[in-house]
Amino acid sequence: MGSPSITTQDQRRIERLIADWKGALRWELLTKAVELQLGIKTTRQTLCTYTGIYTKYKKRKSDLRGVTPEVVSSITRSDVTAQERIARLERDVRDLEEKNAQQLRMIDRMLANASSIPNLDLRVLVKERPEELKRGPRA
Repeated sequence: MGSPSITTQDQRRIERLIADWKGALRWELLTKAVELQLGIKTTRQTLCTYTGIYTKYKKRKSDLRGVTPEVVSSITRSDVTAQERIARLERDVRDLEEKNAQQLRMIDRMLANASSIPNLDLRVLVKERPEELKRGPRA
């Protein structure tokens, strides 16, 4: 046998209970609160059949998460694409910074090793090459 139907007055009371909800909102907690506070023994499936209760539940759950319908409706595909691009570019920057750090460590190691070679002038190692002089200064 199915759960007893909920009257219009009970439905409004449940909607008010949802609107005033504080903390985590889950169906099991709501059905328990409906039973304890309103004296109505029901199930999640029964509550979901009432459009007003279901809509109020979804809206309140979003509000508690900080995601309001206004925010969701204002997000466009280009916003999502831009966010994905930003995330990709941030990963690229991290990778390049790591690679740069590795290359700088390699240069430091080479210079340290070269300084231990007798009669080697380190200025010779870092002087400009003829092919670099033709291109001019790098920006």
